[in-house]
Amino acid sequence: MINGEAARRKVATAFAEAVDELVRDRMDGLVEEPDITSRLGQRLEDRFDGQILAGHRVRVISETVTSHGRGSLEKPLGADLYVALSVEDACGLTTTKGVLIQAKRRDRLDPAGLSKQCRRMMHVTRKGSVAWIYTRTGVDVVRATDTTKKEWPVLSASQFFDAVLKCTLGDLRRVPNGSFGNRRALKAMLEKMGADNAIWLELQEQ
Repeated sequence: MINGEAARRKVATAFAEAVDELVRDRMDGLVEEPDITSRLGQRLEDRFDGQILAGHRVRVISETVTSHGRGSLEKPLGADLYVALSVEDACGLTTTKGVLIQAKRRDRLDPAGLSKQCRRMMHVTRKGSVAWIYTRTGVDVVRATDTTKKEWPVLSASQFFDAVLKCTLGDLRRVPNGSFGNRRALKAMLEKMGADNAIWLELQEQ
């Protein structure tokens, strides 16, 4: 998606710092995971929408639903957050990856329960399912496929965004229909995935 290593890492680090900062702030209280997760989209919108980052113009939209349609995967899936990340290169070619996220606080983590929820997400996408573990220092990321292991390899938030932008994480099939900014398409994808929150980020090479 972004071939240049320096630009990719700059973008990944910027997104990660915003996410980690919000999680650190909220973890100081007794808030539940849904409160933290619901604020992430607005944080990214406030900080990056319309900005130029590593030679890319950033656009961000987020969506939240309180109920899901009859055809949603809410009960069997139970993802907390759906993220779509699009990159448009200088030739106008756009690549979009979708990621499903199950979010948990570290201090209230049930490893067996999380592993079970991640297996449900993997029925939809193995390439694009992860767990975000909220800690007092930020976000630890575990690939859903790794939650079946005795010890879980952990990625930082920066490594997570870098992996998506490098096309080693995320699913090309689980993306909204239509061009960026189509909130109807984003909401439809969110309801289909049974998640409560969605974030769609786009990077346009300048």
